[in-house]
Amino acid sequence: MKAARLSVILLIISVFITPLCGQESQKDFYLRGAFYLDWFGAKYEDIDFTNQFSARLKLELISRRGEGWTLQLDARDRLRPGEAGSNQALLYNARLSFEQPQNRLFFSVGQMNLYDTAGIGQLLGGMAGYKINSDWLVGGYFGWESSVYINRLEGDYYKFGAFTRYLGTQGKRFSLSYNHVRYSGMTERQYVYAGTLYPLKRILVLYGNIEYELASHIDSSDRLSRIFINARLDPARAIDILAFYSSGRGLDYHRYILERSQDPTLNDTGLERFYYTSQYGLRLSFKPTSKIRLYISRRESEQKDDNIKNHTWMFGGSAGDILDSGFTVYGSYSSNRGEISESDSYYLGVSKDLGRVSLNASFSNTYNGVRFLQTSADPEIIHLDDYKTFSGQIFVPLNRTFAAALEYEYFLQEADNQHLFYFRLIVRK
Repeated sequence: MKAARLSVILLIISVFITPLCGQESQKDFYLRGAFYLDWFGAKYEDIDFTNQFSARLKLELISRRGEGWTLQLDARDRLRPGEAGSNQALLYNARLSFEQPQNRLFFSVGQMNLYDTAGIGQLLGGMAGYKINSDWLVGGYFGWESSVYINRLEGDYYKFGAFTRYLGTQGKRFSLSYNHVRYSGMTERQYVYAGTLYPLKRILVLYGNIEYELASHIDSSDRLSRIFINARLDPARAIDILAFYSSGRGLDYHRYILERSQDPTLNDTGLERFYYTSQYGLRLSFKPTSKIRLYISRRESEQKDDNIKNHTWMFGGSAGDILDSGFTVYGSYSSNRGEISESDSYYLGVSKDLGRVSLNASFSNTYNGVRFLQTSADPEIIHLDDYKTFSGQIFVPLNRTFAAALEYEYFLQEADNQHLFYFRLIVRK
């Protein structure tokens, strides 16, 4: 039951570090952190009420990142009480790093993710590199394939590779990496990853990434396993155009698991794109005034192996501070057609700031989710037509250190009503 004590340990640590977080007087030792205490409850039709508690601690200490030795910790523990209860420990980040502006060498060891360099997700191991100049760096990594769920580590599942990264002015970014993943002494994946974000004179922004397989057992037609391109054009202050194209694996399992582990109330709308080998589309946005925004979007998606095509039109908009009331409203409607398309759906939302208190409410008529099964490596989509959802959120910053958030969701379907409750207390400095 060592993991079951982690929530208490995190709480005790937070009590001691909270008064110290962010104190400018401690020049020789930097300490910054946050503590989150969550409660999540659910009541399903004809099923007893279930709930879980969660404690999360985020710390950055010794020095600021990039200014010497830095220790980063980001851990969570979830406890579900009761006879059928469980305890789950998660480790997002636990790394010791060294980096200084005047030093060309840098390294990091521990549990980390390498999305911004190698694009490989979680790694339990080490990374080291050399700065060619203030913008360019090269490096390499070695370690085990890991998950944020710390009890899922397999010792014979490891990966290594090399990368280079460029960080320029105005947000320019480019990364290129060679990655090798091995399992039980055999090559599972061997691929090149490239990603970029390139703004051009504040008119055009390009973002994209690709993965190209190098392993000998991959057919030539499948070597370009993933490509994603997103381009935004702002020809005028009131107009912007967004074009996108993707092909290959649409669902990033590493990032999906990471996001879901951090937010148990996250509802997965628009999951259709994750199950298609290609998708492309265009969105046109128009802003007639500073407070009103309208958009229309067209999306085509295709499962090439099964020759299944879907077509989607989406219309939406938002209006802020209506009649100087402080209310902002959002709305969208999606018309989906195709062999296995999602149902037509709509979303309505409203928000209001009452001084320091923020209120949000929304209503929609569809629900999508992903369920991971032990019997299959691929996720299963959960889609319920005309599944009406009402949600409301309140966020209250009590002072500069404490804040609280409360959320309620009501899912309405014939003979299957559900109630979800979520409360979070935040302590940070």
